[in-house]
Amino acid sequence: MNVLQLYSSNPVLAVLIPILGAAIPMTLLFSYTGLGFMIGTLQIKGIRTGRSAYDKAARQLAVLALILGWALLVVSRIWIFFKSDGYVPQSFLATMVELSWGIFGFAVIASSIHFAMWKPLANHRGIHAFLGFFAGLNGTFALFVLLGALRLVTAVSLPNAAELSLYDLFNFRVIPSPLVNAAALVLPLSLALPASAALVWLIVRRNKDDFGRDYYNTMLSWCGRWGMVAWGLVTVLFLVSAGLDIRPLLDQPNPIPPQELAIVAVRVLLPLIICATMAAVGKSTLPMRLKPWMILAFFLGMPSAYFVFKWATSF
Repeated sequence: MNVLQLYSSNPVLAVLIPILGAAIPMTLLFSYTGLGFMIGTLQIKGIRTGRSAYDKAARQLAVLALILGWALLVVSRIWIFFKSDGYVPQSFLATMVELSWGIFGFAVIASSIHFAMWKPLANHRGIHAFLGFFAGLNGTFALFVLLGALRLVTAVSLPNAAELSLYDLFNFRVIPSPLVNAAALVLPLSLALPASAALVWLIVRRNKDDFGRDYYNTMLSWCGRWGMVAWGLVTVLFLVSAGLDIRPLLDQPNPIPPQELAIVAVRVLLPLIICATMAAVGKSTLPMRLKPWMILAFFLGMPSAYFVFKWATSF
């Protein structure tokens, strides 16, 4: 039995693989786009406190941003190459797909310039921190554009695709709607997932960059406090969206399907667990002891990224 036969004959794989195929790249994309804000904030913190530890942490996260950014840029180019058969070359859709990739490429270049200027701007750390925030803004803008392009690509396969206008595709007046849910969560999640990725990255770099135990305890706690606030906001927004989605079902004579309740529970509880983990890391004097929980928190964030992707491409 080859791989395709195994995939088609196994219903679990048939459901799980497409979900993972969207959740993994979206998690990495969200993790990349908001790193610039964390890096810039760390640099500002270093300037205000006069402690070099914050600049070291900013540089470590800048390396992570470079790796994620360039990897995603190359992979997305390959995806566009294989996906281009699904739309007409030189069409509006093709132009938007290429434009979104170009905007994301500009964001990656901005991150690269910020990293390359570390030594030349060593005596102008305020300007260098601004470049970090600039990279974060570009990354967030690129994220919105990429999700919009993915929505256009998905719309092509709709039966009434030829009748849809841009207003129909991006109608934010209908509340609640999957599109509004996605739009509300893009920015908070692009601040939350980078904190989860940063914790895992600092754990990975612990033996490579030996800056001492106190350094890693301080930086892990700082990232934990950032994540606690960001994931707290994400949890609240997921709770609000769940309430708006469940409310119409309460007026129906039939009971709410258990599957719907399970999905709502996952949407709210997973971010809440991550937020609690971040709070524990932020308050701990020895956060390295919570290493398994920090790694688990990163993987628990994948469903949140998938929900936003699913909403952004739903009609």
